[in-house]
Amino acid sequence: MPGSSLWLVPPESSELYRVCHELILKQVPSACLVDQPTHFTPHITLTADLMLQGLEGSTAQQWLDRLTLPYGETLRVPIREVEVGRVFFKKITMRCEKTSGLCELAAMCRAACVDGLGEAGAMKWVEQSYLPHLSLMYSDLPPDEVQGKMIEVNKEIQEAKQRNPGSTSTDGGAIWLVPTYKPIAEWQPVAKRELSGAEWEWQT
Repeated sequence: MPGSSLWLVPPESSELYRVCHELILKQVPSACLVDQPTHFTPHITLTADLMLQGLEGSTAQQWLDRLTLPYGETLRVPIREVEVGRVFFKKITMRCEKTSGLCELAAMCRAACVDGLGEAGAMKWVEQSYLPHLSLMYSDLPPDEVQGKMIEVNKEIQEAKQRNPGSTSTDGGAIWLVPTYKPIAEWQPVAKRELSGAEWEWQT
């Protein structure tokens, strides 16, 4: 994947984060008979393909700290239906509702990261192209093969939620700046910024 990305990540101490991470690391790939799953952090991409390779260490943190974010509005993040996608990074996802707060956040991030786009261009991108989701599996498996495993996948998701009733909602989280131009094994944040106003609702 070219460039860096801005991710919205649930609180790492939350049950929602832990349960989603377990689904990614083991339960969903196992339901799809994948022996060596790709490991990654549960997240919603706010915007990607950012040409920010020069940002490292304190410079990256300063850049993220200066980023203008929406002020005052509660950021609702409803996680909804499970879907099978055609591309590697979206082979199994949970679609997220495009709430006004999430759209505004994504637009402000996009406008700040794409030279010459501006606020109007960023909102047009959100309306026409932005499809927020939380991925559960990266894979090259054919979509039809994955679709045939969705009864098992949904069973794993529901059983995980039942075992962990506190995972259905949480508050807070953070924006991560991640160098997604590197190999997936190196997808670690070079900067983080807390986002206390986020309200996560896992409705799958």
